[in-house]
Amino acid sequence: QLGIGLAVRKHVLKRRGIITSDAQRKPGLALSETARAEVDYLLERLARRDKRSAL
Repeated sequence: QLGIGLAVRKHVLKRRGIITSDAQRKPGLALSETARAEVDYLLERLARRDKRSAL
């Protein structure tokens, strides 16, 4: 599960309170603040149509 997909999944799980840290083991990628904001924005847009995606 290496790559940006894992970073996004861990960010979402942390936002939902399922995990306490979104850090990855080396050489895992980390999301920039801009990327985190974009993921949050996309989830907010999706939540308008599907309440299951709300954070």
